[in-house]
Amino acid sequence: MRAGQLRHRVTFNRQSEDTDEYGNVKGAFEMLFTVWGNVRETTGKERVEAGSIENNRTATIRVRKSTQTAGLTEADQAVTRGETWNIRGIANVGISDAMLDLLCEAGVAQ
Repeated sequence: MRAGQLRHRVTFNRQSEDTDEYGNVKGAFEMLFTVWGNVRETTGKERVEAGSIENNRTATIRVRKSTQTAGLTEADQAVTRGETWNIRGIANVGISDAMLDLLCEAGVAQ
């Protein structure tokens, strides 16, 4: 992917490791780093579920693979274009696995 196609600033957040007395992670999300990426949003879908409308959207965010981005997990979040996205999957792509595709979802709980 050419550098000109990576035109969106993407900030990655990770939840701090604070746990409560029951062992649940309860910390706030803190910024890890910011890189350039390509955001390709798919069409949204709405469905009626238990009497309420659910609106969730998916996107693929492509970033260059680096020591920072190689450490991302599905527990992290991506923030771009004013929206917080939950990472649902990570795949190596490109020649020599030089890029990462992050399957992300917005409009749903972490």
